[in-house]
Amino acid sequence: MNSEKRNTPSVSTHLGYFGGGGDRYCLAGYQEATAPLDRIRRVSGVEGLDGVELNFPALVSEESVADFQTALADGNLACSSLSMNIWGAGMWRAGSLSSPDPDIRQTAVDTVVRGMQVAKALGTRLVSIWPGQDGFDYPFQVHYGNQVDLFVGGLQTCADSDPEVRICIEYKPKEPRTHILTDTCARTMWLLGKIGRPNVGVLLDVGHGLFAGENVAQSAVLLQREGLLDLVHFNDNYGDWDWDMIPGTLRFWELLELIFWLRQTGYAGWSSIDIAVARGDPVEACRLSVTNIRRLWKLAERLDPDAVLRNLNRTDDPANLRLVSQRILGPLLEG
Repeated sequence: MNSEKRNTPSVSTHLGYFGGGGDRYCLAGYQEATAPLDRIRRVSGVEGLDGVELNFPALVSEESVADFQTALADGNLACSSLSMNIWGAGMWRAGSLSSPDPDIRQTAVDTVVRGMQVAKALGTRLVSIWPGQDGFDYPFQVHYGNQVDLFVGGLQTCADSDPEVRICIEYKPKEPRTHILTDTCARTMWLLGKIGRPNVGVLLDVGHGLFAGENVAQSAVLLQREGLLDLVHFNDNYGDWDWDMIPGTLRFWELLELIFWLRQTGYAGWSSIDIAVARGDPVEACRLSVTNIRRLWKLAERLDPDAVLRNLNRTDDPANLRLVSQRILGPLLEG
């Protein structure tokens, strides 16, 4: 395990929450959506934001790459990664890379391969895939073994198309399907073993991990041990649903532990904001998210890693809890 410490994170944000904020109760959304290029301009003034995560082909396409390159340069922002939208249209209703329809599967592969080249044009060699439609809803609905084989084969084809580009798989237990094929950290790691390509890794979304009942710090450590952690999405929720709330507003201690272990394992990737802002001001939500992430990294620096790690070898469970509480809360009470 790499013990190199990171003092400050590189923070980016996706731009989906600058849309209308629609849901199944209000399809039109609760506010007016911001035009794609204007989203970059709006976040460019957020202090501490280093980059944006774009979506292909829903937000950026081959035809608009030059416009996005200009907007990024003008905003002094990097493209942290490019997410592949193979879930947001009716054609994907039975899956994308694992669809039983070979034409649909080929379209999914073609979309990812095209997106990988657009990512390079935007200055990043990292793309993400959230296989939200690859799963099932009812018993006796899919052939589980065939579904895995098709998904694995599709990812292998995508990965082989350009070994210089890394593909990270974002897992989530459910929604929009009642069961998603990549539902947990463990199953996703198992699938990556079947895929067997060195340029395929994992996107750890904090909210998805919490929703899956995981300790996200443990998931991060296991992924780092295998060299699979390519990107972390920061958000928050109550554990009952993927609410995509502002990070650091609910699960404070778990996020602090996650960042402690990201620092300990030498994670050098992006800390990317993935939130939903249906009713509020997206710029203010972005600003608070950046502030909270950077503050959590600062707070993690207060912890004495040698003392914390030493206590992990003891059976006196409260030892670290006292240590962490004193280092984080003590100065507030003493001041």
